[in-house]
Amino acid sequence: MKLLSQASLLGLPLVVNALAYDYIIILRGRNSVFVPGLIGAGQALTTLNWAYTTVPQTHLNGRVLTINAGKALGGSTVINSMIFPRAEKAQYDAWGTLNNDSSWTWNTLLPYFKKSEIFTPPNKFQQANGARFERDVHGFNEEQGRVKVGFPNFFFQQWSLWRQTAMRLGFPASPDLGNGSPHAVGVAPASSIDPDNNTRCSAACAYYTDFADRPNFTTEQGRESVITASDVEYINANNETQVVNVSHGGEVIVSAGTIGTHKVLELSGVGNSSILQAAGVKPILDLPSVGENFAGKAQLAQRSSVDVIVLSQIMLIAGITNDLLLLDPTFAEQQLNLWFENRTGFYSFVSRSLGIAAPSDIFNKSELNRLLQESEEKLNYFAALLSNGNPLLARGIQAQHRLALDLYRSNKNLPLEMSLRPSFFGNTSFEDRPARAYNTVVSALYAPLSRGRTHISSSDPFVPPMIDPAYWTHPLDVAFHAAGIKLARKMLTTGPMASIYEGEFEPGLDKVTDEDIENWLRGVVQSYTHEVGTMAMLPQGLCGVVDTKLRIYGLKNVRVAGM
Repeated sequence: MKLLSQASLLGLPLVVNALAYDYIIILRGRNSVFVPGLIGAGQALTTLNWAYTTVPQTHLNGRVLTINAGKALGGSTVINSMIFPRAEKAQYDAWGTLNNDSSWTWNTLLPYFKKSEIFTPPNKFQQANGARFERDVHGFNEEQGRVKVGFPNFFFQQWSLWRQTAMRLGFPASPDLGNGSPHAVGVAPASSIDPDNNTRCSAACAYYTDFADRPNFTTEQGRESVITASDVEYINANNETQVVNVSHGGEVIVSAGTIGTHKVLELSGVGNSSILQAAGVKPILDLPSVGENFAGKAQLAQRSSVDVIVLSQIMLIAGITNDLLLLDPTFAEQQLNLWFENRTGFYSFVSRSLGIAAPSDIFNKSELNRLLQESEEKLNYFAALLSNGNPLLARGIQAQHRLALDLYRSNKNLPLEMSLRPSFFGNTSFEDRPARAYNTVVSALYAPLSRGRTHISSSDPFVPPMIDPAYWTHPLDVAFHAAGIKLARKMLTTGPMASIYEGEFEPGLDKVTDEDIENWLRGVVQSYTHEVGTMAMLPQGLCGVVDTKLRIYGLKNVRVAGM
């Protein structure tokens, strides 16, 4: 089977519901996803973004949130923030524990992590600005690796101040945020960045472009099962239906992401029979957990303002932030010219300083034990609540929660990703906020216990799916996330970061109590667009969808990559 487009969605008799976008490198008005400093702008928000909307979120004041996802060959690697840390070793090992399979652990996965990448060590300038790496956790083989990983050519001075402050607050200094011990603070490397020209190189650049004209991929034959995929049906950019036959012994790999993959299966008749019938799709295989177990990261942000001093466009203090690009269009044009001329300046930055917080950074021991005990006492209640009436899925969620709570108790489940953004990052528009420079501490809920779902509501492949991440359903998520505001405040007001602190803009110092903070957050928390779980890799007895070989239960020749 020839790879047509990662944005093409596969089904049985495989139905595709995505537009087939060609991967063409065009700098339209210089507003391109290939410029690192333009992350989250231009095409990343419009033509190259599905921009899915959720159903009203019950626990976030009924708000409808946007979930970004790449609408191009290469998927979300075309529009993501390119940050490339790895998780805690114990969190990878949890996959193996849940599935009773030792092939899914940190030690067995690390060789594949290394094999996939071409890592460029930091140069002297990057090292002087805090970039660190450990050679034994990275791949350097250009004949094997495809994903380019490295560090940027530009660093904001306050990143260093923030890291020093985090260490003063108890965060260890990380020798490498990819070493499996991310309870630390450091400079995150960037994935999909080509160090030769400081541009984004997405998954399409890494895995497709060089091989587009080669023969079909060779795949391993699946195990014997009842149903076999025979054809791939998709709709191309000209709105024409195309069919590709799956040759005898061939396999189909569905790689449409967390939201697209379940949609492919459901349109093809694989999923919860009741949901399929309600959508007008004839059930072929009843697999009730397809689209369930949806876990979505959420984020909040703490913003302070700083004074800005600019003289002949020379940066003089650490208070300089990316807001200057909005405040001074002439300066923005100069900086963009710098990037096109020699890949330097504001638009060349992509990486940022990260600190992955452990429970011990957020709560004292007695507070944490109380929260964990309350969660353990309601383990069955929340597993049932989040399982959408499926008792087997409730068992699967219960197993996930029990393991997560054990890891929280041992300080190995890391709940918050803290980062400093040298700019305003939030919901208040440019017109509605003071024309100043801002530093934002972003706190992302890293390992939520809440589980939602996403399903089709129509047999029309062009109708977006219903998406309900069920953010903040579990009270432990709320407790950790709200505590991120308190931690962010400490980071902004503790030296040396305090040397450029000029006051808090949001949420504002009038938000004092836990209730004040929580109520404010319910009106501002947004998706962090790192959704996972809708094609859960779990045993069938825990209502899994795929096994540890990524084969869909009940299908002979279909695997999933991207869940």
